[in-house]
Amino acid sequence: MTVEIRIQDDDSLEVSGKFDLFDEDGNSYPHHGKLRLCRCGASKTKPYCDNAHFEAKFESKIWA
Repeated sequence: MTVEIRIQDDDSLEVSGKFDLFDEDGNSYPHHGKLRLCRCGASKTKPYCDNAHFEAKFESKIWA
C-alpha cells in the first residue's frame, strides 16, 4: 500500500496508508489507515491534531 501525506492549507498533515511512527527514542508505533498530525503546535494531543489550529488561528498559506 502507498503512503500518502497531504498538506492541508491552514490545517494538519493528513497521513494515510500503512506506516510506522517513530518517537525520539526510536520506538516504533505501527499504524494502518488515516491520521492527522499537528502542524500548528497548539494541539494537546501532539503529535496528533485535535483541531486546536482553529482557536490558534493557524495560517500556513503563502500569499503572493
